[in-house]
Amino acid sequence: MFLYVLADEYLALTCTMFHPDGHLLACGGADGQIKIFDVKTGQLAATFSSPNNTTAVSSLYFSENGTWLASTSSSSANISIWDLRKTAEIRVLETGLGHVDCLNWDYTGQFLAVGGEGGISVQQYSKANKEWSEPLKMALPATGVAWAKEAKGLVTINAEGVLTFLTTTESQD
Repeated sequence: MFLYVLADEYLALTCTMFHPDGHLLACGGADGQIKIFDVKTGQLAATFSSPNNTTAVSSLYFSENGTWLASTSSSSANISIWDLRKTAEIRVLETGLGHVDCLNWDYTGQFLAVGGEGGISVQQYSKANKEWSEPLKMALPATGVAWAKEAKGLVTINAEGVLTFLTTTESQD
């Protein structure tokens, strides 16, 4: 854990992530809060605090379009989805994986891969229906997840350093 001074505030940071446009920096804290800073000025732009969470933020990931931020906290199986435009938590996704260690949005912002000791899950948001679903859930422990090119696959790594490549199959007519 690191202690940093940003905008005249001492922060016990547990994780950070730059916004896709590079103008914002999200900082997860040991106090369970997420602070968003303007990189150019160093000023605090927003603070996100989930009423159900007071444990340290363990992972953050911005969607590629930059409108959403996914976060999870230590020892939590849930993922909070934050809307930067509304500066509010808009959804809590329950994965049932035990605790979630890692998050990664695909380039469309439609699929969110999550991983932890209990396995991996892909959460999908349908813009047409404005609903979330879970098209993939596997008992494949993961400490890291990353999308392949054009989200046509998923790469995971576990605590022992074993890489697993999952790919989509397309039917040939």
